[in-house]
Amino acid sequence: MEESQDHNVRRGRKEVVATKVYGENHEPIFTRTKFNRLIKKKSFYIPVGILFCTLVLAGTSLLIYTRDQHTIVEGVTISGINVGNLTQDQAKTIIDKETQRLMAQTVKLNVDQQSPEVKLEDLGLTVTDDLALQKAYDIDRKGSIINKLTTKLAAAKGVNFDLTQKWDEQKLKDSLNRTLAGFGSPATDASFKITDQNTMKIQSEHVGTTIDIEPLVSQIKEINIYKPISELKVGLKEQIPSLTAAQLENQKITGLLASYTTHFDPSQTARTENVRIAAKALDMAVVKPGDTLSFNQIVGERTIEGGYKDAYIIVDDQFVPGLAGGICQVSSTLYNTGLFANLAVTQRTNHDLAISYVPLGQDATVAYPDLDLKFNNNSGGYLLVRTSTSANTLTIDLYGKVKPGQEVTINNTTESIIPPEEKRLVDETLAHGVSILKQQGQPGSIVNSVRIVKVNGKVVSSEPLKKSIYKALPKIFAVGA
Repeated sequence: MEESQDHNVRRGRKEVVATKVYGENHEPIFTRTKFNRLIKKKSFYIPVGILFCTLVLAGTSLLIYTRDQHTIVEGVTISGINVGNLTQDQAKTIIDKETQRLMAQTVKLNVDQQSPEVKLEDLGLTVTDDLALQKAYDIDRKGSIINKLTTKLAAAKGVNFDLTQKWDEQKLKDSLNRTLAGFGSPATDASFKITDQNTMKIQSEHVGTTIDIEPLVSQIKEINIYKPISELKVGLKEQIPSLTAAQLENQKITGLLASYTTHFDPSQTARTENVRIAAKALDMAVVKPGDTLSFNQIVGERTIEGGYKDAYIIVDDQFVPGLAGGICQVSSTLYNTGLFANLAVTQRTNHDLAISYVPLGQDATVAYPDLDLKFNNNSGGYLLVRTSTSANTLTIDLYGKVKPGQEVTINNTTESIIPPEEKRLVDETLAHGVSILKQQGQPGSIVNSVRIVKVNGKVVSSEPLKKSIYKALPKIFAVGA
C-alpha cells in the first residue's frame, strides 16, 4: 500500500488534498473524506437514537404513572385519615364513620356548678364528606398529562381535605334553651289586683337572671371539632322586667272617670235578661294604656248556650224578634260612658231607627263579630269597667287615671227631620172599610254631635263625632177588603 500526499500553499492558505488508499491493482478503495463523513453521521444518529428511546420510555412511564386506576392518589387524607389508593366507595365507608364520630361528640356546659352534656349533633352540627371525597378523587383527573403529573407528584407529598361542617343556628339556640331552661331565675313583672274600692293594689317586680345565649352560641360555633372539646362556661345576665311597679304607679287607677245610666222596661223579661248577661260580661274588664276597649271582644258571641233569649231587634227597618235583643242598650250605655270619659272613639255605628233609651246621636248598635263598638284607651292609665243593674236601670262606670278639672259635654243638633210615610196593608180578616193602626210610625232624622272638653272651665277641645242618620219608621194601617 502506498501513500502520497501533496501539499500546496497558495496565497498563505494551506490546501489539503484527500488521501487515497489503493489496493493491489492500484485502484483507490476509500478516501479519508468519505470516512470522516461516515464517522460524523454515526456520531449524530447514535445520540439521537438514544434520546428517542429515552423519550419513548419516559412517555410510556408517564402514561403508566398518570393512567386512571379509579382510586384516590397516594398521599391524600381527609380530616387526617389516609384515603390514598382507595376507591371512592371504600373511602366513603371510612369517612362516614368519622363524620358520625365527630357529630356524636359532646360538650359540657358549665352553669351554676353543674355541667350538662349535649351532643354536637343535637346542637345543630352537621358534618358531610361528599365535597371532600370528590375533591380527593378529582386529583390528577383534570387537565393535560403534565398537569396530572404535577398534581399527583404534589399530592404524594401530602394533601388534606377537611370535611364540610355547618351549624343550624336556630336549632342551636333552641337546644341551648331547652338544656338550660332550669337555670337562672326569670324576671317577673309588676302586677296588681283590683280592690273592692275599684283601686289597684300593686305588687313589685322581680329582677331575674337568664342565660346569656349569644356569646355561648359564638363559642360553640368556634369549636374545633377535630380536637378534644373543652368545657364551656355559661354566662348569666340580668333580666329586667318589662313592667315595673313605678310604671304601674304612674298609670294606676285613681278614681271615677265617668258614669252613665239608662232605663229599661223590666216587664220585657227576655230583653231584661239579655241586658243583665251582657252587662255582667263587661263587669271588671281591664284595659291597658294604649289598648283597645272592644265591646264584642269582651262580651263575646251571643248564643243560646250563653243564656241569651229572643227579644226585639231592628232588621230591615223593622222591630222584629231576634236572639239577644236588647244588648244594644248595653253598648249604647258604654258608648256614653266612654264619651264622657273622653276616650278616643275608633268604631261606632248608630241604629237604623231611632231608639229611646239614649239621646239621638248617642247610641251605638253592635252585632257579633264585625259590627263593634271600640275605644282606644288614650287616658294615660289603666281602665276598669264596672257595671250594675237594678230593677229597671243599667249603670256603667269607668275608673281610671283622673285628670283634675276635666269636664266633658255632648251637644247634639238635628240637621233635618224625615217624616214617616203611611202604608195601608189589606187584611182580609177585617170588614170592609175598617182600619186598624198596626205600627205607630216615627220620623227619621240626621243628627250632628260634638264632644266639648273643658279643663278648669276652659275649652281645650271641640270634637265633631260621627254623624247619626236615622230612617223614618212608616206608619202602618191594616184595612179591610
